[in-house]
Amino acid sequence: MNVLFIHEVDWLNKVVFDIHTLAEALSLRGHQVYAIDYQNTWKRKNLCDLGTLKTRTFNNVSRALPGSKVTLIRPGQINIPGVSRLSAAVTSYFEIRRIIKDKKIDAIVLYSVPTNGLQAINAAKKYRIPVIFRAIDVLNRLVAYPPLRRPTRMLEKRVYPKADLVLSLSPALSRYVEQFGAKREKIKELLIPVDTDIFHAMPPPEELRQKWGFTPDNKIVLFIGTLFDFSGLDTVIPKFSEVVKKIPEARLLIVGDGPQRQKMESIVKETGLGDKVTITGFQPYDTMPQYIALADVCLNPFLITDATRDIFPSKIVQYLAGGKPVIATPLPGVTAITPGNEQGMVFAADAEAITKNIIVLLNDKAYREKLGQNGLDYAVKHHSLAAITSQLEASLQEAIDKKKHG
Repeated sequence: MNVLFIHEVDWLNKVVFDIHTLAEALSLRGHQVYAIDYQNTWKRKNLCDLGTLKTRTFNNVSRALPGSKVTLIRPGQINIPGVSRLSAAVTSYFEIRRIIKDKKIDAIVLYSVPTNGLQAINAAKKYRIPVIFRAIDVLNRLVAYPPLRRPTRMLEKRVYPKADLVLSLSPALSRYVEQFGAKREKIKELLIPVDTDIFHAMPPPEELRQKWGFTPDNKIVLFIGTLFDFSGLDTVIPKFSEVVKKIPEARLLIVGDGPQRQKMESIVKETGLGDKVTITGFQPYDTMPQYIALADVCLNPFLITDATRDIFPSKIVQYLAGGKPVIATPLPGVTAITPGNEQGMVFAADAEAITKNIIVLLNDKAYREKLGQNGLDYAVKHHSLAAITSQLEASLQEAIDKKKHG
């Protein structure tokens, strides 16, 4: 198959997530995989740097799976605030049409709505190929500028009903896209994949331990990911002093960066936890399994908001595949898939409850190991990349066949 993946974030600089993993998994199976993105991380080098309307192509891109080869095609854009996304919306439409024709695309896997969603739907209709929408977020709730959320909702209501198939990652997102017009019979669930050849249980790496100043006696609590304002870490960090009082060797390791980092660093300084809390900034994706191996307990303390309520963060299955117990806030999108201890999960509603559970787990090695084994077994059985890639292939082929036969 020739498959085109379409998103509206920077493919090269965005943290590795679902779209990279699935696109590259198809590539490794011999399919020709193309991708279109939008460089939302653009920065002007000087006042005269207004970007370019020329399309750029990046060959043999591989970010998640070694050996994969995705051809990334980036439509041009004008780098002026308020204009860049609008210009990309125009150039994307013509580029999508060109790629469909020139590369003989069989199917489109669409992750986006406002920048190039309708463009993909309309171009695919012209060339009679299916569009499979991959629902992993409530998109309008992720829009940073509030006045643009309503238009994004309106566009969602136009895109979801016109998709030939919707692959959602959770029951909550299935209900969401149905409320926005997708037909129930066109919605399937496709869980978050994890490559268990990359993410698996392993001994703690001594080199990494030394790099960040940990000793073999330290008990490490780990968070990996972008530091969004809803991370919940700003409520967990002040409480970590209670963990240290009862378990002096406890350390909090935060691997990531983002808009909340400055606030978190201020909290660390104010609470005097500078030698107990480490914030590394973003680290290479291929080192994530090693950081998980370093941990005793992993966290996902996201606040329950409109943006997080229905999501299932991919870090959770990566933690579980690494054989680590996970303490998380009970996001409905998460509890519907991994409801409790049998999946390696412990749910805690607030920072106080998270703190109590950290102390319990760090003090009880047998309980920790049991939960870790439960999570590992669950991740291998239900989230393996091989099985989920096969499901995606089957869904793509079914959509292609239906389109061909009207």
